[in-house]
Amino acid sequence: MAELIGKEVALTILESALQGSPADQTELVLLRDNTEVTRFANSEIHQSVAQLDSRVSVRVAVGRATVRLFTNSLDVSELRRTIEEASSLARMQAPNPTFRSLPTPDMGPPYPGSSPQSFFTATADLSPQARADAIGQVIGLADAEGYKAFGTYRASSSELAVASSTGIRAYAPFTTVYLKAPVEGPGGTGFSDALDRDVSRIDASRVAAQAVAKCRANHDQGEIEPGEYEAVFEPNAVADMVRFLATTGMGARPVLDGQSFMSGRLGEKIASEAVTIWDDPTDARCLPLAIDYEGLPTSKVTIIRGGTAIGPVYDAQTAMEAGTRSTGHAMSPFQGYPPVPRPNHVIMPAGEVRTEEMVGRGRRGVLVTRFHYTHCPDPKRALATGTTRDGTFLIEDGKIRGALRNLRLEMGVLELLSSIQEAGEGKLCQDWWAANGMDTTNYFVPAVRFGACRFTGVTTF
Repeated sequence: MAELIGKEVALTILESALQGSPADQTELVLLRDNTEVTRFANSEIHQSVAQLDSRVSVRVAVGRATVRLFTNSLDVSELRRTIEEASSLARMQAPNPTFRSLPTPDMGPPYPGSSPQSFFTATADLSPQARADAIGQVIGLADAEGYKAFGTYRASSSELAVASSTGIRAYAPFTTVYLKAPVEGPGGTGFSDALDRDVSRIDASRVAAQAVAKCRANHDQGEIEPGEYEAVFEPNAVADMVRFLATTGMGARPVLDGQSFMSGRLGEKIASEAVTIWDDPTDARCLPLAIDYEGLPTSKVTIIRGGTAIGPVYDAQTAMEAGTRSTGHAMSPFQGYPPVPRPNHVIMPAGEVRTEEMVGRGRRGVLVTRFHYTHCPDPKRALATGTTRDGTFLIEDGKIRGALRNLRLEMGVLELLSSIQEAGEGKLCQDWWAANGMDTTNYFVPAVRFGACRFTGVTTF
């Protein structure tokens, strides 16, 4: 991969561009990604690509009017031209009555004495050959069973830098590696994946074995009637459910706007005592990152404790509106929609119980590997819907009795979580959207045995 430009160079570029800005306040956010991806299908590698992408968000304030523009150039003269253009546009904008200031260093959590490790040289140095060798393990095990392997192996080396006229100077490098391995056989499919900052913790043989084992069991699918069942969700499936709490209701924007399941209910019971969720970008079990996209330190925030709504996460703007401090949860401005704060490192309490043990305690229920194309038709109620995928199995009297056709779930997430019977081993994972490159949220969540899960239909596959 291309080398990082480093803290000194990154901040020098941004600081030089800030000089002489015609705006009252100016903020520059640099995100530089070196990404390499190897893709495979039908048990053959068919593509290996590399991309170096530098993006800069230019945000200015003139009075109470703000404008954000973007550029891919790191040339100081081009950055200054973009600042001038943004300033000119801001002078044409109506003032924002809720705006007070761009972020300043004192608006966020205290700066910690040490930062979580987010950059691993082994990941940054991961070669195409090494990715191919890992994929070869997946393909080899799948082929031995007469199956076909599909998927991706992606590694990235990134750096985030923020500088502003309000005194913020922040920099953080980070690496990410993700191996995804769907497997398809004559009778059905299987799936497994692995996510980390450190490639040394990616076990391709384990991913291959899990995906093939699922595929081996997933054949001659039967059907069950729609209704309410006990259920064991593996961590990827749990992440898809928790996603809708995180993206639609745990950030300050929907809470302040009255559109969150927590709006007007802080300090109240909103679920059973079984439900505890927090966000912690400093936890090494997730994908830690020391700063947010405003350059403020990240911090742990307990959002629901024992079923009680404690509070949302904030960026600088929503914190000023609420009369509090940012929790360091400003999201990336490069995602294609206005950035609002939300949890991005979601954690639930995990245990040591293996999934097989939880299945052994089930009377009549369903084991869910993961979900596909989940949606939230009613954000304020945190209603989730989606279909199971890559391994759905019938549990009877503590044993797997066979595979099932994929089922459609439709249920309030808090209602589902309130039926938690026990939590098993935890896993770092992504929801379906993030795993397909459309989001960045990561989770450390357990496999969970639920007392009541509502399935409303059976698919044709």
